[in-house]
Amino acid sequence: MVWLLDDHWDKQHRSYAMSVEQRELAPLKLRSHGISLGWMRYDERYTPYVREAGLLPFIQLVRRSTPPNNAAALTALIDHWRPETHTFHLRTGEMTVTLQDIAMITGLPIDGNPLCMNTDSDGWRAQMHALIGMVPPEPREPETEDKKKERVTAGATFTWISSNFSHCPKDANEDMVKTYARVYMWYVISRTMFADGTGKNAPWMWLKALTVFDSKWSWGSATLAYLYRQLDEACCRHTGGIGGCLLALSIWSWERLPVGRPKTVKYEDWDDKDDPLRLPTWAYKWDVLNETTDDPSVMYKLYKSELDAIMPEQVEWEPYGKGESFGNPIEFRLNPMCTRDRDLCHMQCPLICNWAVELHLPHRVFRQFGLFQPHPPEWEDTDKLLHALDRKKQRKIKDWAKHHSKYVVQFALSVEQARAGKRAQLREHCPIAFNNYLTWFLASTRVEVCQPAYAEEILEEPTVFDEVAQHQYNALVRKGNSVIPSAPMMNFVRAQIKKAADETETILETTPAGKSDGEGALRAFIKRQGQKLRRLSNLFGCREPEYVSPERSRSATPSDPASGQGHGEPFEDEDVRVVTQEVADDMTVGRYQARSAYELKPRTGINKYTPEDFTQRGQRGKRTVGTSRMAALDGYVDDVDEPEPEPERVPLPRKVKKISVKRGEEPASVESTSHRHFFIMLNLEWNLLCR
Repeated sequence: MVWLLDDHWDKQHRSYAMSVEQRELAPLKLRSHGISLGWMRYDERYTPYVREAGLLPFIQLVRRSTPPNNAAALTALIDHWRPETHTFHLRTGEMTVTLQDIAMITGLPIDGNPLCMNTDSDGWRAQMHALIGMVPPEPREPETEDKKKERVTAGATFTWISSNFSHCPKDANEDMVKTYARVYMWYVISRTMFADGTGKNAPWMWLKALTVFDSKWSWGSATLAYLYRQLDEACCRHTGGIGGCLLALSIWSWERLPVGRPKTVKYEDWDDKDDPLRLPTWAYKWDVLNETTDDPSVMYKLYKSELDAIMPEQVEWEPYGKGESFGNPIEFRLNPMCTRDRDLCHMQCPLICNWAVELHLPHRVFRQFGLFQPHPPEWEDTDKLLHALDRKKQRKIKDWAKHHSKYVVQFALSVEQARAGKRAQLREHCPIAFNNYLTWFLASTRVEVCQPAYAEEILEEPTVFDEVAQHQYNALVRKGNSVIPSAPMMNFVRAQIKKAADETETILETTPAGKSDGEGALRAFIKRQGQKLRRLSNLFGCREPEYVSPERSRSATPSDPASGQGHGEPFEDEDVRVVTQEVADDMTVGRYQARSAYELKPRTGINKYTPEDFTQRGQRGKRTVGTSRMAALDGYVDDVDEPEPEPERVPLPRKVKKISVKRGEEPASVESTSHRHFFIMLNLEWNLLCR
């Protein structure tokens, strides 16, 4: 078994701090901003220049006012982001924001030149003055000699921009209108697409990118690269904030996941002025929302709990439609830029935004495209050295176009191949293959952030409710505010039900079948209970195969009635231990591991429970509570020989043969002892959940 998580990231990850170290973390601060109409008004005279820059659909969207971001819900989602794969690791499988989502939500172009240029800030004041006619004031000299001069980043504060360029004069000439349009675009992209950690400044580099309007930048890929980098850093940050295009992340989450999804109220009128490029994007579906006013700290706990429990069946996998209905929101006409670069959405390519190079790996989330999901997906190293590149840490690197020339060429080749249709033939989604993928994935990563409510040992002894009431989980629930986190209890119950199902199957596999009718009936009963437990655990989100009787050999032919396998019945996939139908799934673990790079970290084998484990269970430090009849059975010894009753030939025997054991000797029947311990455990689990 392989392990997807790299210690380099995992030890500092938010999910590790909460699930392993059991630390309490607060929601992150969101650094993305909307556009206030009172500060920076859009002037229709800007439209030709905004269109030329390729930003018209996006600016038409955000200038109306953007929906509010939910810090608690977004932080709970960020807790599941993994820099190793650039995906969210949920019980649903891997999910992520792709180029398709960026195009549909923002209308930004994917095709174009990577946003990779020289960011040298030497002489930036003179260059800014040449572009917009003024610069921010110089920092004040220190009042005393022992104080250092205040350091100012290359750029301008949003306050300075809005105070000097909020309204374009009515009598402005063409050059002045062009200047105001350039500053307006600089202001917008700095607050929405490339919001940084400070949330106060518009960096000089984004104004420099607008020096020539018709640069044909790939704004969409740059926006996604910047968002990926912000997610990489935020998921390993216990305090602080996150920037990037959080509008795209929020709408992506609302479209696909029910967690934190607000209620839409209405659509405000949209004036497209009969211009197709001014039509709304998919984000218009979330135009006016009901804002949440609850305490973010309380809601954060609720959202964490809900994301831990979400199932694949509860996800809207293809929100933009399927087949011919793709990109048809019904309620309104969609901007053509949302679907113009549809053939580029499957590109496996580098995403570039100056210093940030992040890999776009859509093959890991083919389920989002309605496509066949291989298992495991082809491995692509996201490269820790690339993640380490930062404009503040590597100040000596100025010319990012030269430094990242290899990735610039790769992006251009990927676009060319996608446009020419030179990519592998992709198969449609197959539910059986996706289930195989989930079985592999859930065993290879961490999908739970909330710690289980109880330790496993609590089921080894009879339930003492006074002691359970003092447990940490119940104490936190009593002290909580209106929200009862269900995920800790669900995570505990899910794990114990799965374990009970494993143990039941192990007993059936390792214990020889009895000859008497009573033993056969008991074996059939245990098998039925094991199947119910397995199905119950799968309803809780596990993806485990049901027990297949040893006599049903896979080598038997379907046409042979005596083989125990009929037409259309499932057979067992040896590579992933999944009961699966015959499907052309050649990406199995056994065949893929020979050339896979997934060996990031060795994984210890999964423990299998044997009858000996049951007989030795709870022998150390065991205490017996007199009020529990089930606990008294653990030490039961019968030294009196009683006449053996005649076996009753009924489907389920009401009388069970007692075990005669002398002191110092092993039980005569390991099978009977194992069965008794199995039922004791079931009774204790039920006792804990129900009074």
